[in-house]
Amino acid sequence: MIIDAHCHIWEKHLIRAGMKELLESVAAELQIRNPESIWNGSLERLIRDMDEAGIDKTVILPLDFEFLRSGGEFGFRAFNDLAGAYAKKYPDRIVAFAGIDPRRGAAAVAELRRCVEEMGFRGIKLWTVTGFVPDDESYYPLYEEAARLGVNILVHTGFGPGESYLKTCRPIYVDKIAVDFRGINFILAHVGSPWVDEALAVALKNPNVYVDISAWQRTARDFALGFAQMLSMAKLMHGGLHKVLFGSDWPLFTEVYTQKAWVDAVRGLAHPPPLQMMGLPEITEEDKAGLLGANAEKALSL
Repeated sequence: MIIDAHCHIWEKHLIRAGMKELLESVAAELQIRNPESIWNGSLERLIRDMDEAGIDKTVILPLDFEFLRSGGEFGFRAFNDLAGAYAKKYPDRIVAFAGIDPRRGAAAVAELRRCVEEMGFRGIKLWTVTGFVPDDESYYPLYEEAARLGVNILVHTGFGPGESYLKTCRPIYVDKIAVDFRGINFILAHVGSPWVDEALAVALKNPNVYVDISAWQRTARDFALGFAQMLSMAKLMHGGLHKVLFGSDWPLFTEVYTQKAWVDAVRGLAHPPPLQMMGLPEITEEDKAGLLGANAEKALSL
């Protein structure tokens, strides 16, 4: 089974106000030549790309972006409703997480309960680029509800849009909540890049913390040695790649790699001679199989 643990969704007709400004900013920062590659985040395209790549399940992550940009008519509840509609249409293939900013307090808890109990969501996406540090204890009621409902949490770590603050996106801020909420599995998006060592250390220390490789497409294409070295270091630190999940950040990097090409890139990972000289462990076929699906199946209880 192949599982993409990190994808986004949106419909063109809903991309207005702050969401439109946000995507325009991301397209400019990523130097996207063909804007259509990121503007089209529809269910039809997602399923088509999944079929082409042989991806069995995809985790979709709505964004609660309204503390960063105005949502207009398309607010965080509407974004979650869109994810719920996708999951309802393809329940065997789409796994929905709820985009919720914990600063909403009681409203955040109520929204999580609505998404899980009424629409069958399986987790929360915390988009820290909007300006919050996730280990603030005032957010604990949301995490307590997540634990009660038996859902997991994916946390943005690493680089974000230019108007965001890096200081809120460090992997270290997941360590405390991972300790305090052992019943929740936490996924650190993007292996925390540029704080890769920090992300891997948090995952090594905490049995309930994982990382995903979404948004690593450009590194894999332009600096394949760096991508292979990161995975080899992860294996060295963890004794295997069982803490690393496949993810794409679809559709943001489809201009760099299609879903099929990204899956093929992971399948084709080799052990370059420089890594052999450094004594770093080789990435085996078993490692790749776990990375592409088995690790996420366990981490997300799928």
